[in-house]
Amino acid sequence: MKQLLNENKIKMMTKMAIYEKNEGKSMLKTARYFKGDYIAFGILKTVIATTFAAIILLTMYFLCNAEGMIQQINNLDYVGLAKKISLYYVLMLIVFSIISGIVYYYRYEHTRKGLKRYFSRLNKLERFYTGQKKK
Repeated sequence: MKQLLNENKIKMMTKMAIYEKNEGKSMLKTARYFKGDYIAFGILKTVIATTFAAIILLTMYFLCNAEGMIQQINNLDYVGLAKKISLYYVLMLIVFSIISGIVYYYRYEHTRKGLKRYFSRLNKLERFYTGQKKK
């Protein structure tokens, strides 16, 4: 019986070590946040990345169409162009923020489930050691 318990203990410790090495690092980082804070931080990172992407796309657009824009510099509707660019930027922000909110929500919930299993195994291991000390 004692040998069987030691095998179970070794299996449990091996599973926990593999979990900590693979998924545990990122999951333990996620556990430091409340759900709302984690999702809001993820959306903030997405907004910043989307802003940089929009700047790069806008720069590329202007560089590709520079010759035509220089020729039409006096005839361009700058207000209309600014409204169009702003509209695309806002739409891009909304779409990517919604997608990132869903993704970060799913990641947080997935992490919580994994942490529950991890702490359950920790509790079992602790009960095993406290039971062994009593003997």
